[in-house]
Amino acid sequence: MAWDREFFYDTYPRVEEAFAARLDESLAPRDPSVLLQVVRELDLPPDSRAVDVGCGEGAYAFRLATHFGLRVLGIDPVQRHLDLAREARRDLAPDIASRVSFERGTATSVPVRDGSLDLVWCRDVMVHVESPAEAFAEAARVLRPGGHVVSYQVVATDLLGREEGAWLFDVMGVVPSSADPAVLDDAVARSGLEVVATLDLAAEWGEWSEEQEGAGSRALLHLARLLRDPDRYRAEFGDAAYDVMLGDCRWHVYRMAGKLAGRVDVLRRPGRG
Repeated sequence: MAWDREFFYDTYPRVEEAFAARLDESLAPRDPSVLLQVVRELDLPPDSRAVDVGCGEGAYAFRLATHFGLRVLGIDPVQRHLDLAREARRDLAPDIASRVSFERGTATSVPVRDGSLDLVWCRDVMVHVESPAEAFAEAARVLRPGGHVVSYQVVATDLLGREEGAWLFDVMGVVPSSADPAVLDDAVARSGLEVVATLDLAAEWGEWSEEQEGAGSRALLHLARLLRDPDRYRAEFGDAAYDVMLGDCRWHVYRMAGKLAGRVDVLRRPGRG
């Protein structure tokens, strides 16, 4: 609505306090455990085989093995991640450690034979892939008939400005087209995988992390400081580190502001296992 003097200075002040109090009430946002709940609902039997694509330091590979008794191969193109994951595995109970292994690999090159997996787990990876269509096709290749993909990523919304997205994606290693929901939909359709469910999480994870830890407001505070005195931080940590920190803070703030949105795709390879 257009600005109205009477509404702004007379009507709105009468409801402002109640409106703010209502906004202080949580909308019960879903948190990252929703991904594990999705896997739980697949009802995979123990010893089912899974791959964690872009496993990082192994946190979710360990959870999949611990919570569901899966045998998990974690793959990642970054050697440091694999080294840290293997080191962390040494501290696990033998039964869990024996279920998890780590190898170099990517979303478009999974080092397993055709039709050998029950689950492809992929979190925060697809935006870094040049061709989501190739990645989903690779998932279809390695899954047995009846096997599933659980994929989470952040996508751009119409609220993200062109220049904002161009700078952010360049710094954060995001392929712009891979953050486009329409490109993902097309990639899934071309893979031959069936869509079981698509969950639109919008800004829920951002809300949850703010309610639990104040993560969003902390990122906003850091962003303000980075923008107010860039020379201070560039001099101490260097231009590259400054840009990455600036990008990370903007990522969290944009997610809270609805410029970025969380999305979960649950897919199935047709056929019976």
